[in-house]
Amino acid sequence: MPAVPSIKGRVLAAVVEDIEKLRSSGALRDEELGRWLRPDDVEFLRRPLQPAEWYDVAMHERLCLLLRDVEGGGRSAYLKARGARAAERLLDAGLYAQFEFLNRMNSVKLTDPAQRAQAWGRDLKLLTTLSSSILSFSRWEVERDPDFPSRHRIEIREAAAFHDVLGWITEGFINRMAALHAGPDLFAFERVARERVRYRMRRDF
Repeated sequence: MPAVPSIKGRVLAAVVEDIEKLRSSGALRDEELGRWLRPDDVEFLRRPLQPAEWYDVAMHERLCLLLRDVEGGGRSAYLKARGARAAERLLDAGLYAQFEFLNRMNSVKLTDPAQRAQAWGRDLKLLTTLSSSILSFSRWEVERDPDFPSRHRIEIREAAAFHDVLGWITEGFINRMAALHAGPDLFAFERVARERVRYRMRRDF
């Protein structure tokens, strides 16, 4: 694993592509890059990206903030939409085998509330296995919500480097995946401590 908290290059690919589109269209000038990026970030944009390599997650934050401000009007909704589009790309490409459960989600076929809750928890655990393939840090766990026994929440520990930009993007990603069977905007992102992030269900499933 890399020495600094890192993210896989395949996640950065769409970010870099969208920045290049802004530069090519004239919506973003090279002399403006320094408002968001460090010199080594700018140098990174000049080099070929390696999808299987690890890259500093702090650079990912700066690149996404650039896109949020230039293309998204500074809105967190833009970051959520990016996460949703990332989920759609993965589903369309069939890239991750663990997402096959979305086509056979057992929890929607059960009528007993307790059985549905148990099956939903198992399905969420499959979804969270993706984290270890794209992040070199953090520990994801699915738990029952103590305030709502029929709901689950996703707890991300050791998450000091899990910046809020990534938090909003991940909310969009998770909600797009869950929307196939549970409707839109099921989970809400919150940082409950410096090293702890939570995604909590807004309603019963």
